[in-house]
Amino acid sequence: MNKERIYYLLTAYQQQLATKEEEIEFAQLLHDEQYAEIFHEILDANWTSITAAELQETEFAGDHRILKEIKQNSRKVVSAQKLWPRLAAAAAIILVLFSVGFFLLTNNKKQEEIHFANDITPGKNGATLTLADGRKIAINDAITGNFVSEGGVKIYKNKEGQIVYDIDEKNSEKVTYNTLTTTRGEQIQVRLPDQTLVFLNAESSLKFPTSFAHTPKRSVTLAGEGYFEVSKDKQHPFIVQSNQQQIEVLGTTFNINSYTDEPNIKTTLLEGSVRVTNLSTKEHLLLTPGQQAVMTEGKLLSKVVETEDIIAWKNGYFMFNNETLASIMKRVSKWYDMEVIYKNSSVKDKIFFGAVSRYGNISELLKVLQATEVASFEIKGRQVIVSSKE
Repeated sequence: MNKERIYYLLTAYQQQLATKEEEIEFAQLLHDEQYAEIFHEILDANWTSITAAELQETEFAGDHRILKEIKQNSRKVVSAQKLWPRLAAAAAIILVLFSVGFFLLTNNKKQEEIHFANDITPGKNGATLTLADGRKIAINDAITGNFVSEGGVKIYKNKEGQIVYDIDEKNSEKVTYNTLTTTRGEQIQVRLPDQTLVFLNAESSLKFPTSFAHTPKRSVTLAGEGYFEVSKDKQHPFIVQSNQQQIEVLGTTFNINSYTDEPNIKTTLLEGSVRVTNLSTKEHLLLTPGQQAVMTEGKLLSKVVETEDIIAWKNGYFMFNNETLASIMKRVSKWYDMEVIYKNSSVKDKIFFGAVSRYGNISELLKVLQATEVASFEIKGRQVIVSSKE
């Protein structure tokens, strides 16, 4: 079998032009380790030729960085683990996932069908707004226009689905606080009185004043996860209180993950600069773009991260980058509002790389994970039962 024949079969499969006989031939070659080196050469030659348009054809819009990472690690892992046969869906050359070895999955219809007894729909835009007087307003897609107007403050939902505060500074009364809360399966955007935009993830809350006009600092309190695009105001620093830490900025873009069920608090800077302070020890770090401050066991550490991974949730997809299945399913459960049950505790530590849309039913995500042949999934009501395939 020469390289030209393999390349022909690969191209025909990619373009969905292969005959049934050619599909069978190609599958047999993928499962034959003696051709592993030829496939590696073809893959190596194709990494640099992938166009942005081709990457956009996947539901998660691809990622050149992860492609490079797979390329760098594939030989070592496949050789050590003898897992070449599991490269069975490598035809697309377009990334999605590899786990405990080297797996590539495509999003075409040629994948083996996986069926579930029932399904769970994804989360949606929604939240509960608690006003200073204790009144609670359920925010959902049905609400449009003004829904609160008092004390010089108008609160409404704009056409982008954002909650917006419109302040009449002359008529605004004393400082009062509102709290925006999302449950499992909800997310929301709010544009604060100073025009700062906040994306609030599932099972999170943000407490903030209805006006910053009478405060020397723009101070808010976050629980859970939020992405901030802070409006610039050098005279009034923006402060985020979050669990054991405080973040101070003048005008910048950053993400805070401070879920109480996570071992660490993570603050990631995308633009500008922020000062992260440990409120217990007064230790602080000054971050530059691409850095992440990690509060762990009462100490502040910093590291360089891929910021696109961190804000993937805000952009509509889950990103798995050297992440355990337990960690993945914890995030997934918040968005789909479901419970995860493990039949085998060992499967929790399996590592995955990849990206999957947040806007499909949970079955679509589980199919991608299950296709790695590391774990299998069953949906019962609002429970997802995970079993090891090994």
